[in-house]
Amino acid sequence: MLVFSVGNYQAQINPVVAQDLQQTIDSFRTVNNIKGISTCIYFPNQGLWDGVSGVSHASVPIQSEMVFGIGSNTKLFTAVLLLKLAENNMLHLDDSLHEFLPYYPNIDSNITIRQLLNHTSGLYDVSTTPGYPDSMLTNPNRVFTAAELMTWTQAPLATPGTAWNYCNTNYLLAAMIAESATGMSYHELIRNELLDPLHLDSTFLDVYENSPLFQPHPWQGGMDFSSTPRISINSAAWSAGGMYSTAREMVQWYQAIMNGGFLNANSFNELTTFVGSGNYGLGIAEATINGSLVWYHGGQIWGGYSTSMMYDTETGIIISVLINQLPPKAYQLASILLSLSTNVVGVHENEFPNHASTVYPNPSNGIVHIDIPYETIRDLKVYGLNGQLILSTSESNFDLSNAENGTYYIEAQTETGAHWFKLLKD
Repeated sequence: MLVFSVGNYQAQINPVVAQDLQQTIDSFRTVNNIKGISTCIYFPNQGLWDGVSGVSHASVPIQSEMVFGIGSNTKLFTAVLLLKLAENNMLHLDDSLHEFLPYYPNIDSNITIRQLLNHTSGLYDVSTTPGYPDSMLTNPNRVFTAAELMTWTQAPLATPGTAWNYCNTNYLLAAMIAESATGMSYHELIRNELLDPLHLDSTFLDVYENSPLFQPHPWQGGMDFSSTPRISINSAAWSAGGMYSTAREMVQWYQAIMNGGFLNANSFNELTTFVGSGNYGLGIAEATINGSLVWYHGGQIWGGYSTSMMYDTETGIIISVLINQLPPKAYQLASILLSLSTNVVGVHENEFPNHASTVYPNPSNGIVHIDIPYETIRDLKVYGLNGQLILSTSESNFDLSNAENGTYYIEAQTETGAHWFKLLKD
């Protein structure tokens, strides 16, 4: 039996499910020629599953305790920090830049904090400035400041509030406002307001904080970039992309924000008010993935790491995928794991006939029917919570009358692959 915890909560993960998830990430890594993957999945009322695959470099395997650069997944930390400061009346989302910051060319001082956080400021993205990557590599040990980067901005793309455009400049400015409003540094605020209260001990802002934890070698274009210092890259990314974390702590972070009441009701409503062509809230976006309404964010940073976070709004499943390689593949893998995980949890199975694949009745007192429209079941297995095989058949109707009451997992193999269901017998 595999036992994991979320805070003080412990629950059991079916080892058959765990094996299937592990095979999925191993296969994905092989097919896509990926160096290393670290994943974590939170199953409500069941617990956590950690999975790793591949290597940091040479014969050094990926381990779940390793910290990856999370890139733009840093933005949710910045957004939540601003919301916490608003809760404490240190600022308001409708406040304008000129109330906190000096004037910068090409930056409208009337832009509001909310417009920064939901990417409707219309500002030019400083990270797209011609020569930006070369500037990071000319002196990789140089520490860039956000104020310095603001002088690189070019003409705005739109009038504030009239268009949506993903822009790293927005989140650099947001952190500068947080510093101005409090008199504290951004990394101190993140540590004091978010990381320490939530016991995220393996999560940190690089350059400004030190960590003894191992960082897997970053790869890009088939090259190992571990010998290139990341000071310039990560200091320039700062509040828009400079943080590191583990797959498990990213799940813990999402759990606290989405389900843990860390934000008050008004702040959470602000966070999840999605606007523009990017369906963007504050530090997260909304999309339909594999039929599930998901709140998510991706992240990548040069040299390179690729990360993806997903929260299924219906099931409460949380997916974290960290990869030590570019081009980015984390979003693709997270989507696959989300599809597999929602089938395992089986939230829809008792909604017959509205859901395409159905097990009914559920709960059942013995007789069970499986319906997978347009597909023929070739093999069907029923497993107990301990992973023991209870029944093997090729029939879509079967009898569990002699089985003990409790929870069971059903694996139905068809020509398109495996379909998973959760069944309660009472």
